[in-house]
Amino acid sequence: MIKKAAALLLSLLMAVSFASCASEEPAMPQPETKNKTDIPKPDIGENYYGNINYDYLINGQIPYGKESYSHFDDISNEMEKYLYDLILRCVSKEQTKGSCEYSIKELYQQFVDTDAREKAGPDLIAIVPKKIEECKTLDEYISTLGWMYQEYGISSFFRFDVQPDAYDTSVNKLYLMNFNSCGNMKENFTRTNAGAEGIGKLTEHTLVELDTEVTEARKRAKKVVRMINDIMYQSTDSETSIDVGIHYNNYDKKELDKLYSNVNMQKLLKAFGFDTGDVIVYDVSQSKKINEFFKQENLQQLKDYAVTCTMYKYSTALPPSLQKKISDKSGDEDMKKSIKAILSNQLEEELGFVYGSEICTDEVMNTAYKMMNDIRSSCRDLITKCSRLSDDSKKIYLDKLDNMIILMGYDKDYKSPFSIVSEAEGGNLLQNVINIQKGWAQNTIKKLSEKPDRNSWDMTAITANAVYNPYMNTVTIPAAMLSKASLDLSKSEYRNLGFVGYCIAHEINHAFDSNGFLFDKNGCYCSELICKEDRDNYRKVLDKAEEYYSSYKLLDIYNINGKLTLSENIADLGAIQCLANITDNKENLREIFEGAADIWGSLEIVEGIVMQLDGDLHSPSEARVNAVFSSTDKFYDAYDIAETDKMYVAPENRIRVW
Repeated sequence: MIKKAAALLLSLLMAVSFASCASEEPAMPQPETKNKTDIPKPDIGENYYGNINYDYLINGQIPYGKESYSHFDDISNEMEKYLYDLILRCVSKEQTKGSCEYSIKELYQQFVDTDAREKAGPDLIAIVPKKIEECKTLDEYISTLGWMYQEYGISSFFRFDVQPDAYDTSVNKLYLMNFNSCGNMKENFTRTNAGAEGIGKLTEHTLVELDTEVTEARKRAKKVVRMINDIMYQSTDSETSIDVGIHYNNYDKKELDKLYSNVNMQKLLKAFGFDTGDVIVYDVSQSKKINEFFKQENLQQLKDYAVTCTMYKYSTALPPSLQKKISDKSGDEDMKKSIKAILSNQLEEELGFVYGSEICTDEVMNTAYKMMNDIRSSCRDLITKCSRLSDDSKKIYLDKLDNMIILMGYDKDYKSPFSIVSEAEGGNLLQNVINIQKGWAQNTIKKLSEKPDRNSWDMTAITANAVYNPYMNTVTIPAAMLSKASLDLSKSEYRNLGFVGYCIAHEINHAFDSNGFLFDKNGCYCSELICKEDRDNYRKVLDKAEEYYSSYKLLDIYNINGKLTLSENIADLGAIQCLANITDNKENLREIFEGAADIWGSLEIVEGIVMQLDGDLHSPSEARVNAVFSSTDKFYDAYDIAETDKMYVAPENRIRVW
């Protein structure tokens, strides 16, 4: 597909993508330079995002096969180059057995030794589909699902997690999450054909390799696709994904048996290794639809999908010849990319530990902590001065801010929940991947009997993103967000505040967004945390924000879904207000705004923007800059924005979170 660069430059839009784009991939052909330079640089008052990112949008290229490219991809690419060098350095030296470096070295060597992988064969994992096919009854199938999880870390229709109880975060509870959809979101089924095609091909290829005749394999694959489609269409929408009122459904044994009337749930829980009475069901409508399929007459479909999930999880560890048949990959796949993929997938925490220990120097961490403390202090000042909050509510918010744990860099206390067996000791890639997945499954089972740890990390150090966890009142800023591509020590304090500081401030403000404001300082959900009058006043702000974004047009055609994106928009608005509150100096403010506009710079095809508007919780980037800044009073102070400017929003229409 030819990228519509000219249209993009005129619209100056972006959609945030945290997907990694390898820099060695060829770029799509671009229009002639004369066509691009004909597009004038917009004035600050007309389009701030376009003005700051003009050179990036004019000269940037989208890598071949991708739909977008952003500054977050720059961060990911820098990290990927660093990681590959890190892997080679681990391989080149003797490593202490049991260390993260040792695991990286051994798994690398076992992956690149394709002859050894072929010789080892698939028998270690072939046991699973054989045992699945032997199931004659639903009870036998349920027992097998539990065995698959405990011994191989494989889930299919029942995917469990252990998290703090939303109403009492001093204890962990068992959550029945959305089923394993082989990496597909609901939108991949309900708005595109991607999900159906992907699962259909994987199921068909897997069944053929298990000696099913091609026509029969295709017929059975279609039944699996129809089943998954039906389940997906009954699942809740993205805009409710963090709504406790919808997704916290506490079921005792009796209620769970009623919800899953076709499933022996007590036997299933025991088979999975979970000794518990209550279960939190994340998606009740999805559970009801899954229950409908758990009938003896559908057993073959259920078994076929369990096999599909098995191959999806283990395809990269199979002998190369079988992997190509299952995953439909060409024989000339780039080995360098494959190495990074399998190590990042299987040893993400181990890579993150080594990466973080190298990236997070004293100078970097001192700079990051100063930035974080400045942002936290600014937020404290805004809460104290907030006119819509009573004194009691201010105290509650300030206590929450003070009790917030901000984890930056990497988990220095990380210990692998598995052991890697070297080739010298008779180990091979497939066996070690099984050990890894089993280790993590057993770790989840173990957590159910433990107390929640507020110092646990929600992201590994090699994730180019950041997150706020409302159940723990914690922010995680991975080391990748402190690398030179994000936190550049050669740049000014205020430029960095606008760039990586925007991400920190954004996550802190999630604690007070349309969902976060209902959680207390320990992460417990409390619908009446602040008084009714203050809740009502805040809901007026939220309603105004929803309307403000819903009326914001992209390409003069498309409207943002203000309800879907509300929580992220509030975090954006609060973040910029928080950053701007740090200084009154005009030049410093400009550097903050420039850095914040710069971080969202991206190239995006129009089709990608339309898809984002349909299901992404985040607004496209033009809005993450222009809509946010137009609602920020200090933006007008910094740039003398006039009423005649397109960026101008009347004071009474601006969304002030604080």
